[in-house]
Amino acid sequence: MQNFGSNNDLDEKGHVMTDQPKIKVKFEPKPKPSKCPICTIEFYQQFFNIEQRDVYMRVRCSILSWKPEFHECVGKNSDLWGPLWISTTIIFILFAGGNLSRFLLEEDKRHFKYEYNYMYVAVFLVYAMAFIIPIILGVIIKYILKSELGVFDIVCMYGYSLSVYIFVLILCIIPYNEAQWFFLMCGLANSTIFLLVNLRDFMKKNKQTLLIAVPIITFNVALILCFKFYFFRLIYAVDD
Repeated sequence: MQNFGSNNDLDEKGHVMTDQPKIKVKFEPKPKPSKCPICTIEFYQQFFNIEQRDVYMRVRCSILSWKPEFHECVGKNSDLWGPLWISTTIIFILFAGGNLSRFLLEEDKRHFKYEYNYMYVAVFLVYAMAFIIPIILGVIIKYILKSELGVFDIVCMYGYSLSVYIFVLILCIIPYNEAQWFFLMCGLANSTIFLLVNLRDFMKKNKQTLLIAVPIITFNVALILCFKFYFFRLIYAVDD
């Protein structure tokens, strides 16, 4: 009679083999949840889970600043990859473009020297504008003014608002003062309108949120002034 319920095997002579090797399974303990999730790498991975086409669509929405479509485009998937890429690109353009603009004005090209301080100032200025300032504003909007927007929603929006300066700063390489002012003012208008238009619905719900428009406009104006008077200031040679 066959014993279907037995786990024993038979050897070549038909004897039951009882001494079977036992397999030991090691169970690794589950990692304990961190008391401070925001301090872990896993927390930030969600903000870099984005495809290239999504970044393109968000940049497009930021350029078309008069259309309040950014929140529909982003949904609940705010990212940091786009702001990081945009701000890093702007830093490179400020360093290369600022030096190139000076080079075009230099009469004696052989004695031209690169301004390496442009890199350090650009890193501090752009990353502060893309991350530090929006984090502070996001904390105020979220926890003090009790808005529905999260801190990283504000950071995402602020980062994409800078995308217009990629094109503006490339055009500012042209060493003409009036043209540079025109391009910078267009960038200022586009970036500011984009932020205010996409915050408008949240401002209507809480009138105190309207006060946020003041630092937004102030910081944007200060940004283009730094661009103009530090990176693209034009010094023409004056004959004695």
